Amino acid sequence: MKILFLNTLDDPADGGGAEVTMWTLMRALTEAGHQCILLATSKGHGLQCSERDGVRVWRAGIRNIYWPGKRNRAPAAARLLWHAIDSYNPLMQGYLEQILETEKPDVVSIHNLPGWSSAAWGTVRRAGIPSVQVLHDQYALCPKSAMFNDGCNCQRQCMSCRLLRLPHRALSNGASAVVGVSRFILDRHLDYGCFAQVAHQRVIHNARQPSPLGLDAPNVPHAGLRIGFIGRLDPTKGVEALLQAFREYERPDAELWIAGTGKSVYQASLPAMVQDPRVRFLGHVSPREFYPQVDFVVVPSLWNDTFPGVVFESLAFGKPVIGSRRGGIPEMIRDGANGLLFDPDRPQELVAALWQLSDDSLRERMGRDARESAASFLDVNAWVDLYVGLYRELVRSVSPLPETT
Repeated sequence: MKILFLNTLDDPADGGGAEVTMWTLMRALTEAGHQCILLATSKGHGLQCSERDGVRVWRAGIRNIYWPGKRNRAPAAARLLWHAIDSYNPLMQGYLEQILETEKPDVVSIHNLPGWSSAAWGTVRRAGIPSVQVLHDQYALCPKSAMFNDGCNCQRQCMSCRLLRLPHRALSNGASAVVGVSRFILDRHLDYGCFAQVAHQRVIHNARQPSPLGLDAPNVPHAGLRIGFIGRLDPTKGVEALLQAFREYERPDAELWIAGTGKSVYQASLPAMVQDPRVRFLGHVSPREFYPQVDFVVVPSLWNDTFPGVVFESLAFGKPVIGSRRGGIPEMIRDGANGLLFDPDRPQELVAALWQLSDDSLRERMGRDARESAASFLDVNAWVDLYVGLYRELVRSVSPLPETT
C-alpha cells in the first residue's frame, strides 16, 4: 500500500510529539512493506525531494507570510494575518495536487494542518483518494491549537477562534476517516460539530518503539526520595504548580528533578521562583538518562494535553505517574493502580498525592502495575495493524468522485 503523509513539518527536531509519532508510524509501515511518502512545508521555494529512513520526503515552500517552523515569535499583527490566510489557503493546494498526481497514493494520512489549511481536505477528496485526519491537537478549533488562554482552558471558542475557524466545521466532513490519538481529542472535535458526517471515527492511542527509550537501563540507587518532571517547560505544562506543591511538601530528603527546555525567558525564570536546594533543573535529558534516576513522575498539565507521551514512557520504565485530570492523561493512568490523578484547580490534591506516593510499599506496587500497563503503548506492530486495517477499509469503500465543472 502507498500512503502519503501530510504534515506541517518534516523533522521532529522542528516539531514535537506529533512528528515523533508520525515518523514512528512511517518507519514501522515501511518495515512492514508499505511505501510511505511525506509532504511537508518548508521555508524555501517550490518543491524539493529527498529521502530519509526509506521515506520519500517532499518539501513545499510555504505560501504565507512566514514559515511556521522554529523561529522567533512573529509580531501579533503578523500572526493574525498568517492565521487568516491559513484558515483557508488555496495557494498551497497546487503543491498537494501535484504530489497527488505524481505519487498516486492509495490513501492520504493527514496530520498537523498548519500551512496546508482546511482546504487540504477538499483537495484530497476531489482527487478521489480516501483520507484519514489524525487529530494530535485542537488546531481545527483554535489557531493556538490548545484552547488555553490567560492560564485557563477555554470553555468555548472565543470570537477570533470562531472567525478563523469558520470553514472548518463543514470542510472537515471531506475527510474519509478521523482518528483521535485520545478519546478526549476526538470527542472535543465532535462536540464542536467537526467531522460529524465522517463515517469512520476511531480512537487509536499512540505507541513508541521500546528500543530507543532504553528500557534496559538499570535504576540508579540514591538516598531519599526523588520526584521527576520531564517535558517542555511552558506555562501550560503546570511546572509552576508543581514547584508550589513541592514547596508545601516538606519532606527534607526529597528532591525534585526537572528535565526539559522551553522558551529561553520562561526557562530562565523558573529557577528564580524557587530558593530550595532540593530542586534541580537539568535541561535536556534523554529518557534513558532520566527515568532510572527518579522514583515517580509528575505530569501536572494545566491545559487539556492531548496524549502526552511522557506518561506512557514513565509507565514503561516502571515509574508511577501523578497526572492531572486533563485531556487524554486519564486515559493512561488508572487512579490508585499505576498512578494517581489530581485536579489542577485543587492544588492541595497534588500535595496530598506527593505524600501518598512517599509510601515505599505503595510506590513499589504501583511501579509493577505501571510497567504492565505500558505494554499496549509499546506494541508498535499492533498499533500499525490498526492503521493499516483502517486504510484498507477506506480503499475498499471509496469510489472516485465524478468530474465537476
